[in-house]
Amino acid sequence: MRAIIGELFERQNDRSLATAAFFVAGMLFALANSTVFLPPGDERPDLVAVAIACLAAAGGVFAAGSRFSTRAAGVLMALVFIVVVPSVLLAPDAIRSINTGLLFLPFFLYLVWFLPMWFARLLGYPWILLVDAFILMRFGPSMLSVLVTLTVTGLVLGELIGLFKRRLERASVTDPLCGVWNATGFRALLDRAVAASYRGGRPLAMLYVDLDDFKQVNDRYGHFEGDRVLRQFSQHMRENCRPQDVFARFGGDEFALLLIDADASLARSIAERLHRELDAVKWSYGIAEWVPGESPDAFISRADLEMLGAKRNRKGDAEPHGSSEHEPR
Repeated sequence: MRAIIGELFERQNDRSLATAAFFVAGMLFALANSTVFLPPGDERPDLVAVAIACLAAAGGVFAAGSRFSTRAAGVLMALVFIVVVPSVLLAPDAIRSINTGLLFLPFFLYLVWFLPMWFARLLGYPWILLVDAFILMRFGPSMLSVLVTLTVTGLVLGELIGLFKRRLERASVTDPLCGVWNATGFRALLDRAVAASYRGGRPLAMLYVDLDDFKQVNDRYGHFEGDRVLRQFSQHMRENCRPQDVFARFGGDEFALLLIDADASLARSIAERLHRELDAVKWSYGIAEWVPGESPDAFISRADLEMLGAKRNRKGDAEPHGSSEHEPR
């Protein structure tokens, strides 16, 4: 049994675990309000039904594990909105109405963290505004101060966490030294570009770049000067490449430039222009044009190998700093 449970947990991701926990908490909340906190003589079969539905949802999410998608999470949260918000009108007194309204906090925070911010606002803002309106309609303006505190606290907390999430996401795909895409961000954008190229039949090329004799800069002038050279090169490359292209630092003195809607011939023209304009530091490059059916990793490897070949042959090459493949057939 322990092995089975362990295997089930290994199949989960953060989204599925958080969603299952959210619905388990909803089940416990509904059961408590339909039993322990239920006034004598009252019956709330609706809350029992909600508890059963929450249990079923938690079980389904847990069974799906990492296959539980963002879209599925959005659908479930929309159903939560439809069920919970009108239930404020069924609460027997003001305290229980406010208690139900407080569910906005975990609901909004879940949306902000696991779903796009626009969707979090689309469901979160109407939730709190409708709850406020229902409570004021039932119990009058005496509840206004409590509702203002709940609304402002929930919205500000959600927006701050959303800002923190966006900064984390940006930091995870950005090179901290040069301020350009890192390898993780580049690969994510490359996957999209490859898919778009495959669907539209448009060419896609890559320039793999390596600074020449960069180790000597660090050894002779120190790492501070080496960092300055990397930052300056990155800035100049960003300023001189096309707006639609993607420039990234892979690490050390290796960079990549993804050229959208460019074949090998256009990529070579762009590379030669950049090489003339960015002459403060010497650099070698390799060019590859994406072949339909080729994996992104293989695409990167071909450009990298072309760059290594250029480095090996640059002393006797007519084009000392670059190399490219023949255009793929």
